[in-house]
Amino acid sequence: MLDHLMNSPVSSPISDPRVEVARNNIRMAAALRHMNFSDIARQAGLSRNAVSQFVSGRSALTYPNMLRVCDVLKIPIGLVHVPDSITEGRIRLHSALVSLPAHKAEEVFAAIDGLER
Repeated sequence: MLDHLMNSPVSSPISDPRVEVARNNIRMAAALRHMNFSDIARQAGLSRNAVSQFVSGRSALTYPNMLRVCDVLKIPIGLVHVPDSITEGRIRLHSALVSLPAHKAEEVFAAIDGLER
């Protein structure tokens, strides 16, 4: 029963606005990657229409499936729920920051702090 509720279409008039933000951001990421929803779903190991149905509001994605979609689109899951966060520059910046060793990231932030003064 719980599985049915987790995977049923979103029909509640009270919906988490972050889900709509995620839908918009998945659309944006797909456009940036020049990918259609069927290809994203296939590469994520989902049914052919899973991503399309999620983006159109007809279904939900489980968290593991959302992670798979984000992996295919090469976007961090943390950006999916933030409005207007899916831009090529922000995605590249996030990738660069997470690949930096901690001490190098601290140097970057110290340099930025110095510029703001």
